[in-house]
Amino acid sequence: MQGKIIFQSKNEEGLFLFLKFNKQRKCLNFLNQHDLYQAAKLKKFRDILLKKDNLNVIDGFFVSAYLSFLNLKKVSRIRGPTLTKDFLSNPSFSRNKKHFFIGLEADSLRILKEKFPHLKKSYCYNPPYIKDLEFPKQEIEEITKEINRVKPDYTWVGIACPKQNILTDSLFRKTKVQYFFNVGAGIDFLLGKKKEAPKIFRNLGIEWFYRLLTDFKYSKKKVWRSFLGVCYLLARRVKVGLEE
Repeated sequence: MQGKIIFQSKNEEGLFLFLKFNKQRKCLNFLNQHDLYQAAKLKKFRDILLKKDNLNVIDGFFVSAYLSFLNLKKVSRIRGPTLTKDFLSNPSFSRNKKHFFIGLEADSLRILKEKFPHLKKSYCYNPPYIKDLEFPKQEIEEITKEINRVKPDYTWVGIACPKQNILTDSLFRKTKVQYFFNVGAGIDFLLGKKKEAPKIFRNLGIEWFYRLLTDFKYSKKKVWRSFLGVCYLLARRVKVGLEE
């Protein structure tokens, strides 16, 4: 594998301050062990994570522990669902900003606005499900058209990784959105459409165990791939580092 995936080293408070004052456009990726497995397997996804416009955030417990050990200091983990909730629920960050949600239906957007009234300038687009990793060009153009019509400050992408990251990479070059947040199921957890692991599981970094207990059929493959992602990391098949 060529190239090293660089992770930002800020805690959540520091990341929020960066997002508030930074002037450059960025795509935020919240990466765990399963995503590193995907990066090792898929060159297109890996190349996206290496781009300077991408800000890679540590979501996985083991990734955080591994980088903490290598750098002899505590390296913070910021979960995508946690940042999604804390960012959208805080008016000082999200009020008077336009938000565009990809993967969210109109009824769900209405519930989100009722939950957080300060998100009144919010819009959504729910693309059709596809088995492939890349959306057809026509669909990408349709999403681009909607984004450029709305002109949002922030775009939240709630599609499975790495499909969401590949889509965002295309949209980034076709729009002027300040930040793209690739948050997967973060919005679904916030709306209660999917059940998040209890806090004790999250704090211990064993969400994977909770998923096996509650949804073994769906989760077994993802958990196995996460284990392989850890093996790839330890074997240096996936190279990672911290921003300087």
